[in-house]
Amino acid sequence: MRDISQISGTETNGNVRYDALQTVVQKRFSRGLQFQVAHTFSKAMTDSIGYFGSSGGQAVPASPYRQNLYNGRAEWGPAYSDVKHVLTSYVVYELPVGKGKRFGKDLPSFVNAIVGNWQISPILQIRSGFPLTLSAEDQSGTNSRGGRPNCLGPANVVGKTPAVGKQGYQWFDTTAFAAPARGSFGSCGVGIVRGPGMRTIDISLQKQFKISETKHLEFRGEFINFTNTPILNAPNTNLGSELGILQSSQGPRNIQLAMKLVF
Repeated sequence: MRDISQISGTETNGNVRYDALQTVVQKRFSRGLQFQVAHTFSKAMTDSIGYFGSSGGQAVPASPYRQNLYNGRAEWGPAYSDVKHVLTSYVVYELPVGKGKRFGKDLPSFVNAIVGNWQISPILQIRSGFPLTLSAEDQSGTNSRGGRPNCLGPANVVGKTPAVGKQGYQWFDTTAFAAPARGSFGSCGVGIVRGPGMRTIDISLQKQFKISETKHLEFRGEFINFTNTPILNAPNTNLGSELGILQSSQGPRNIQLAMKLVF
């Protein structure tokens, strides 16, 4: 006979509510220009992330287990994928330089081949941060697998503040959190702190080199994260000496060049 140290029970239940206001401004292609700006203002609330919540990067899910199995209402909070503001926009612009364009109609063929008929397409993305749920060692005596700390005050995000004596940023003030007393659950709710947002610009450059009536070369340059703006990952969410420390990022500038023959 073998000893059984733990039995985990799962149940496919939960409640989710999503409300959003979406706005789109669009200009259809004319005179070499097309653009769109889209903004979403939303709120996603839930009392369960589901059993398999993905983690890493900018999002950190709450524990799939309730802190108190008999108090599901205490799990109600922002879904770990909740984003308050999302703005995306793109522009497609054929530069008015080259043969058949507004400027440079009479350019020599060899000059037009270099400076004429370029197309630029920037894409802007701005997004606010994901909610973070702090975790702590269980002090309730119930063997809870979703322990949280006590909240001594409101969460205060200080942003890119250098961490004292450590590498990285101290993303939020940790003095507002403490371990719960023996025999009690933590008072902090779900998703009480917001992590870093994201701001990136991607740019695409494109030009065609005509060979004949049916053949042309197409050059394309892609500049991902053109400004090389760091995309900060989520800070540490475990109560302890590393709480709130942010030490990693992603998304450095990536340049891709390609040439394609169309025939």
